[in-house]
Amino acid sequence: MAGWIDRWRAATVAIGCVQEVEVRSRAGRVSTKKFFAVVGTGVLFSWYGKRSGISWLVTAKHVFIDPAENWKPSSLGMVFAQSPRRGMAQGQEIPLQLTKAGRPCWFPHPNKSVDLACLPLPLTMRQPRPGGPSCIAWMDIATTADLYEGAPVAVLGYPAAFDIPDSPRAIVRQGIVAWVSPTRPGSEVFLIDSHVFPGNSGGPVFRLPTAMDREGHLAVGGTVALLGIVTQARIQSLPLLAGGKQVDLYFQGRKASEPLLAPSFLGLGLVEPAYRIKQLLVSATNAHARQKRQVP
Repeated sequence: MAGWIDRWRAATVAIGCVQEVEVRSRAGRVSTKKFFAVVGTGVLFSWYGKRSGISWLVTAKHVFIDPAENWKPSSLGMVFAQSPRRGMAQGQEIPLQLTKAGRPCWFPHPNKSVDLACLPLPLTMRQPRPGGPSCIAWMDIATTADLYEGAPVAVLGYPAAFDIPDSPRAIVRQGIVAWVSPTRPGSEVFLIDSHVFPGNSGGPVFRLPTAMDREGHLAVGGTVALLGIVTQARIQSLPLLAGGKQVDLYFQGRKASEPLLAPSFLGLGLVEPAYRIKQLLVSATNAHARQKRQVP
């Protein structure tokens, strides 16, 4: 995969915040270590031409706000992969302002049920410097014909357990499209069979070139195209078993027991399709332009 995937990787960033943790040495000495805690993944987009001087960071909306988890940060950080140079850290954090005067700086998808959002970035990256970030272009977004069950895909993302300071490059995983809506293919969420874990939310899913089209005929050539954005890993809670029996937990002062449940990742990921990414970017671009005209 090396080579062609570099541009896609350079447009895939980690989103999170710097946290501190106490580290105890063997001698018992306690020190504080800072690390970048990943909360999600994002993809950088840009329009080619003079039409827009900004780039857009697209991710899952719950990375910016998640009322169910009481998650509403006013700022986060973005880290992108870059070529390491002597005396220079591999990861470069860029601050992201999410709110201003109590109002969000980011734009949600016009359909509130769609788990997508984007943030305008005052960065010019259409002609990136060596080792810097790049952007996905409009023509990189797939069409409905590119999305079909069994299509080979690659997924880029930063799982939450990933150590950014050591290796700030997005992890690559492969899989296939597992399910597509039979009535609205390309317009509804679809499933991929791949390893998707917390932190992958907001990561790109793109179709790999294949020698076979959706009808099963041999195809010539083929290009890499963005199919969608990961928004959720399918998780099933399963009871713990011991000796073939379910393990229950008793709380002090309570007679009734409660089962011990463990999360089980099914290996399936929920993906918002490319069509909805286009809807988001068009809506956000128009809304952003209106805001700029209203500023005195």
